[in-house]
Amino acid sequence: MKQAWLACLLGFVTASAYGAEVPDGAFAWLQRMATAAHQLNYTGSFVYQHGQQVETSRITHLTDASGEHEKLVTLDGSPRQIFRNNDEVYCFLADDKTVMVDKHHVTTGFPALLPQQIADLKEYYDVRLDGRERVAGRECQVIYLAPKDQFRYGHRLWADIQTGLLLKTSTWSDQKDIVDQFTFTDIKIGAPIDRNDVRPALNGKKLIRSTGEGNAQPLPIDPGWEIGPTPPGFKKIMAVKRVLPGASVPVNHIVFSDGLAAASVFIEPASNKTTPGLSHQGAMHMYTRKVADYQVKVLGEVPSATVMQIGDAVSFRK
Repeated sequence: MKQAWLACLLGFVTASAYGAEVPDGAFAWLQRMATAAHQLNYTGSFVYQHGQQVETSRITHLTDASGEHEKLVTLDGSPRQIFRNNDEVYCFLADDKTVMVDKHHVTTGFPALLPQQIADLKEYYDVRLDGRERVAGRECQVIYLAPKDQFRYGHRLWADIQTGLLLKTSTWSDQKDIVDQFTFTDIKIGAPIDRNDVRPALNGKKLIRSTGEGNAQPLPIDPGWEIGPTPPGFKKIMAVKRVLPGASVPVNHIVFSDGLAAASVFIEPASNKTTPGLSHQGAMHMYTRKVADYQVKVLGEVPSATVMQIGDAVSFRK
């Protein structure tokens, strides 16, 4: 159950862009993509490839007067449904009886991968237009983001010419290998969507809140923990204490991001199962070390240098 909760945490994060004038510059395209993902109605299926694994999901996104509403359903592998109602995220477990509830602090889910304010990316990525290609039967503008250091991956983004919606993205290692990829296989943009199609059915379900049963307010992390210095551009955007299903005690959870890439730090009491070291699957790296009597685990879709520098920067002062 704990692994399913982590998947929910890491897998989620008006139509003025529809039919808008096509921009010329690469950064104008990034801004258009960032806006379109939140303002457009769309529904479609996409494939997520990471490492040797392939997962297919279907997403439905609605924006109306009450805000953003979204439903994500995995179509193969372990069954999973995730609903988002503005900043509230509901993750249905495979038993269909338990729903985990969390606050939506940072947008990381495809196709809303880009921050709505993209100006900070200029300092850490070289951005250029990279030709045009077709995805899911629609013509796209390709944009390439080349990292300026070893702390972030390279990215290619395919933006729908007509609407600006991100239809495909691939992540590249410093060896120029693709480490993960999202691709829409079919997509409908701008069609009417019924509000009930993105409304979670909660009757009869057991709700578990990440900040503690019945506690809707985020809890501050334990005093004494310090992290620094972090890789250039990675700023702390969240620090809360949360309860993970399957854990006997709450864990401290801190998130760092450069606006595009993000890494999470989990701090909890060490156990006999704590195994220090570095591991990875696709674009995801995980670094674990012991600090005093605690296990510090850093994971994110970032290079190994990033999780290791953040992990090694964690210290505890009584």
